Amino acid sequence: METADLFAAALCLQSPWKVVKVSFLPADSGSMELHIDVDFNRGAKFSCPVDGCGNQQCAVHDTVEKTWRHMNFFQYKTYIHARVPRIDCREHGVRLVSVPWARPGSGFTLLFEAMLLEMCRVMNCSAVSRIVGEHDTRIWKVIQYYVSEALEREDYSQVSSIGIDETSKKGHNYVTVVADLNARRAIFVTDGKDRSTVKQLVSHLLGHKGSKEQIRLTACDMSLGFKAGIRENFPNASIVIDKFHVIKHCNECIDKVRKRESKGSKGLKGTKYLWLKNDANLSRRQLARRDSLVALMPHTARSMHMRLVLQEIYEKCSCSFDAEQRLRKLCSWIMHARIPEMKPFAALLRSHWEEILAYWKCGMTNALLEGLNSVIQNLKRGARGFRSPEYFKTMIYLVCGKLDFSDFSPTGKPFEGKPFSGLTHSI
Repeated sequence: METADLFAAALCLQSPWKVVKVSFLPADSGSMELHIDVDFNRGAKFSCPVDGCGNQQCAVHDTVEKTWRHMNFFQYKTYIHARVPRIDCREHGVRLVSVPWARPGSGFTLLFEAMLLEMCRVMNCSAVSRIVGEHDTRIWKVIQYYVSEALEREDYSQVSSIGIDETSKKGHNYVTVVADLNARRAIFVTDGKDRSTVKQLVSHLLGHKGSKEQIRLTACDMSLGFKAGIRENFPNASIVIDKFHVIKHCNECIDKVRKRESKGSKGLKGTKYLWLKNDANLSRRQLARRDSLVALMPHTARSMHMRLVLQEIYEKCSCSFDAEQRLRKLCSWIMHARIPEMKPFAALLRSHWEEILAYWKCGMTNALLEGLNSVIQNLKRGARGFRSPEYFKTMIYLVCGKLDFSDFSPTGKPFEGKPFSGLTHSI
């Protein structure tokens, strides 16, 4: 087999396309590069690239020289060069045809783009840029294109249970992430963390075959904005406040008590996690030290016991009736304990009473969102931040959205039949 035929087979080229030349040339940097020249048979005719046009036999009007970066051949950068024909369609005039190895307008081949997507799932864009030797702006354009195209084809007609949570973007700037609790994936990401984000979610669902009437359950934190937005936009949805957020608010109040009691005493500082962690997560030495501090910090110790009672309610109560009785006793204890920092927590429980009790009725938690939040924060730390808010949201969709990229044909359009196979045809 000739060298040109070998590379034509590796690139899966079919008539009228053919490899006419393969060159191994030095680059400006001093390294070597592989250049593959592709051409078409003389007298060949092409289909009109306009969707819905039935003209299959259009004559070539002229050609345009184009170059695409392909996957490396061993350690050497590889480029494909081709004369791309412009055809003369009787209905649409002169049009540039689509080549089978790259999507229209891209400077990369489909296989190279597939590799970029897979790499960006597991490492930040800057690292990928250094590895492949391309500017990260070009890589971001590829990621954003495929993520936006995959999002357009998402079907949310089966979404009935959602979780809503905010995660920090930078400083006090936040993005709201919405997840399908049954499919366990992020389905919507937007800026902000108020009731307007829920309204944007409705528009997003309606644009993807979803319905606000079919949402039966929503899990969220104690944000009044989320709560108001859900009641306004999802008339059939029950609101469940996750136990993680309830215990989190309790811990915040305990820490306020600790700060008050340790103020002015250097020996009591640095004991925060002795009171906030469970016994199973503390060493014997830490437990002994905490026990020695009980007499010095009685309010903090009593507040910690309140949290332990709260955790026991979540762990041992099997129905909402039992949970309600024990929560009432806990609120009464807090209000009569003369610990001012804990009273706002009792008021918070009472203001979200029905939503907290819904946990025992529905059995649904927001644990998925907390797991996604951890992944998202790792993304942010690994990237050392993002230049654009859109980049941040794009990466959330890419890593947490379980997007389907299989419905892209060699021309970048959806097709029926065998899906685009990503890296399997790499040379």
